[in-house]
Amino acid sequence: MQVNNNTTAITNNLHGMLQAQTQMNDLAQTVADVSNSVGDPQNQEVTQDLVDAITQQIPTQIAYEANAQSIKVENAVQDVLLNIKA
Repeated sequence: MQVNNNTTAITNNLHGMLQAQTQMNDLAQTVADVSNSVGDPQNQEVTQDLVDAITQQIPTQIAYEANAQSIKVENAVQDVLLNIKA
């Protein structure tokens, strides 16, 4: 059934968004931990963990936005289908 498939797809997208949000929070906490451990930014050492945390934020943000866009498209398709049926 189309409505159930759409609901499942939206649920999957929302779950993906929550996972991306959790991952982004974890990465941001890693960056904050490094920033807070050294008071003077000039003395801050750039570690591989810091670089990884920063660079992993990019695909995480892209995944979040892609899931949000999928929900918008699914809603638009559902609206069109409902207009055709009416």
